[in-house]
Amino acid sequence: MRFPYLKQPNFLNPQKLWISRPIIPIRISYKNNFLNISALIDSGADFCLFHSEIGRKLGFEIEKGKPLKFFGIEGSSINAYLHSVEIQIIGVERSVIIPVAFTESFGVVAILGQVGFFDNFRIKFEKDHDIIEIMPVKKK
Repeated sequence: MRFPYLKQPNFLNPQKLWISRPIIPIRISYKNNFLNISALIDSGADFCLFHSEIGRKLGFEIEKGKPLKFFGIEGSSINAYLHSVEIQIIGVERSVIIPVAFTESFGVVAILGQVGFFDNFRIKFEKDHDIIEIMPVKKK
């Protein structure tokens, strides 16, 4: 499945009006609840990380998950809680259950990282063509 990079306003560099990002549509599910959201594919992220509000809308009691701390580029820590969710890329038939950490951090909306997401999908970034190609990985 191929997806175009999503163009978004570039708030860091006003001279460049837009920035293209590898953001894809996904469905995230837990029990009988689901949300369709847009998520950033981040090859530098170890885990999938979502804002806690998404988890609450799905019915999670966020703080009952395994507590984790994440450290990013700025060096300060982000508290998060690990849960298992079902993820399906919109347009791809297969869904997978993966670990996702939920956080209250304002800088996080929906990030798809190495553990879980990259384990289940082969991702090919074609920045020069503003295309992401994603293929499910066959499990052994």
